[in-house]
Amino acid sequence: MTASATSPIRRARIAVTAAFIANGLAVASFITRIPDIRATLDLREAVLGGLLSVLAVGVVIGLVAAGRAVPRAGSRRVTLVGAVCMAGALPFVGLAPSAWTLGTSLFLLGLGGAVMDVGMNAQGVGVERQLGRSIMLGLHGGWSIGTLVAALLGAGAIAARVPVSLHLGVMAGLIAALALFASRHLRVDDRVVSGEPATIAWPRGALLPLGLVAFAGALGEAAASDWSGIFLTDVVVVPTAQVGWGFVAYTAAMTTSRLLGDLAVRRFGAQLVLRVGGVLAGLGFLLAALVPVLPVTLVGFVLVGLGLGGTVPLAFAAAGRVASSPGAGVAAVASVGYLAFIVGPTSIGLIAEATDLRLAFGVVATIVVLLIAPPKPGMSGPDDPAS
Repeated sequence: MTASATSPIRRARIAVTAAFIANGLAVASFITRIPDIRATLDLREAVLGGLLSVLAVGVVIGLVAAGRAVPRAGSRRVTLVGAVCMAGALPFVGLAPSAWTLGTSLFLLGLGGAVMDVGMNAQGVGVERQLGRSIMLGLHGGWSIGTLVAALLGAGAIAARVPVSLHLGVMAGLIAALALFASRHLRVDDRVVSGEPATIAWPRGALLPLGLVAFAGALGEAAASDWSGIFLTDVVVVPTAQVGWGFVAYTAAMTTSRLLGDLAVRRFGAQLVLRVGGVLAGLGFLLAALVPVLPVTLVGFVLVGLGLGGTVPLAFAAAGRVASSPGAGVAAVASVGYLAFIVGPTSIGLIAEATDLRLAFGVVATIVVLLIAPPKPGMSGPDDPAS
């Protein structure tokens, strides 16, 4: 194949990577400013947890809607519609004058992000098939890099006392620019050959333990990302300029674990990687809860990121092997995993308001270790050393 023939495919890969980065920037930008938004609107912990659950409801609805839309509209169009919704909602998160308007903006942010997520993953699969080699790990690494960049920019904006509305407005412009660039080179037309629409199903048999793994992993992610800033503000009591450091530490560690995860699975096996990850994440939450001193707390968030980086992807991969239909297996496990993004933030907020956030982190640590660390059926895959 000539260079001229492969050039459009290579541009398509760059475009999909840009879409992944843009998607990673959005919610992470909001997360870094949660403490400021809470202070501006004078939100109680339980109310804040409920608002974060509203974002998760938007995510779940967006995932199902996009799964059904891709076969009819094509993943390119779905990707762009999601990007427009996400970029349009982000500035209003910073401008929201009340909890009700904030909840509406967060719902649209979650909806757009999930719609874009489904579309860009379908584009990635199409480009991967045209290239004839795996690129999905690199694409998801791009998402993590986008999240890390957003965390760093958010921490800088906090330190510089940049208003939330200005910060999120600038990030929305950056996301829109990346989406505009991607729109010129996304080339996969999958209106006919796209996979089946997303469904919500309850896992049974060997899929149930994998669903619980996905639930625990998603719960840990929600706790670390949504509540790290609040933990540093209320428990560790750091200066305003350092509020975003916990999210940066967690995100950097998760990015590293995802970029190196395939190597670890090939060397040690998916079962061991998953179990060690669950223990590391549990230890990280406990360390932060028991020793609320900034350096120790940051080490705790690093352990959480390292431990949880591969949890949900490994659960999904195992579900595809265990179930008679890979798509049905992943959909069943995902339905339980996404449930954590709805009930997790509210539950953590209620526990924190009734007692304190340290106890809430202790509860999350217990759930993570109990559900992830025990061995799981079907976890060993073709890349495992024993395979």
